[in-house]
Amino acid sequence: MSLIDHPENPIPDGTQTGFVTTSDGIKIRYAHWPAGGKQRRGTVTLLQGRAEFIEKYFEVVEDLRGRGFAVVAFDWRGQGGSQRITRNPRRGHISNFKKFRIDLRTVLKEVSLSTYPGPHFALAHSTGGLVLLSDTERLRTMLDRAVITSALLGLPSGSHALGLGDVRRRFLRKITFGLLGQAPLRASAPKTSVFIEKVAFPLARVLSLIGFGRLFVPGGNAKLFVPFEKNRQTSDRERFERFNKVLEKAPEIGVGSATIGWLNAAARTMMPLRRRDAGPGIKLPCLILAAGEDRIVSTPVIEDFVARTRSAAYVEIPGAAHEIMFERDVFRDQFWAAFDAFVPGMEVEQELETDRL
Repeated sequence: MSLIDHPENPIPDGTQTGFVTTSDGIKIRYAHWPAGGKQRRGTVTLLQGRAEFIEKYFEVVEDLRGRGFAVVAFDWRGQGGSQRITRNPRRGHISNFKKFRIDLRTVLKEVSLSTYPGPHFALAHSTGGLVLLSDTERLRTMLDRAVITSALLGLPSGSHALGLGDVRRRFLRKITFGLLGQAPLRASAPKTSVFIEKVAFPLARVLSLIGFGRLFVPGGNAKLFVPFEKNRQTSDRERFERFNKVLEKAPEIGVGSATIGWLNAAARTMMPLRRRDAGPGIKLPCLILAAGEDRIVSTPVIEDFVARTRSAAYVEIPGAAHEIMFERDVFRDQFWAAFDAFVPGMEVEQELETDRL
């Protein structure tokens, strides 16, 4: 499948596309672009989040090329233009995140490292960040540094969403003139959803083992679109609607809700990274950015993880929603400032300067 072109989301110049086949026989769609500008600073491989597609990252591709980076992008198996693995192509399914790691290693080896010069970097979002962090022992021999936004390390408690608890608190504040009903301090609020981790994760494990892993999670469906007012990804209407227009033109690259198997696979990958000894085991230098108003992954869990990880730096962008790279410019500018300060890094910059001399 070639890339989908749309007047409001044009394909960047110099695009080359193709498919690469993994060791287990899955066809992965990829695209790559040479660096722009006068200064060549290396190569960045993009790692998408769940249900995303290469076309969504065209603006990011141009931002990176303008900074002097060659760019490689690909679709995880089961989404975008890569081979689907269920009869219903709208199911966001995976049985084990080891398969995503195969996708990533294949693209790095057969596309990124074989096509463009180093240094090599990864720019990962959400699910892509989880895949990367779960495989740093291998990836540190293939990448120099990584930048991750909104890493999927835990699901939020829901304390930021307007619900019954908020209604009760407002009522109490009114009748007690503000003495009762105050929201809990952020430090004391739950970092993750206890129900999901204590009930939903074990249940997803059992259901997957007895053959129900390919079913949508409860409440899930094959729908591709939600109104902007109900979306949890971004506060930028223009970018949100731009991606929807791409999906309207080519719904075959879209994916609906996650499956029970996907939830089980994500849980089995997330939970080991929550152990106290997981952080020190991360050897790949990483910059991990979190969104202050994330309602899809848990920002406090991300912060805790970085606090235990010597090789990682942490930046939180207050007010930003989950998809920092597709947020309003006031948030994107902060992301790019952090990215520019971390990539390619002082040591790499010195090596590049030496090579130029």
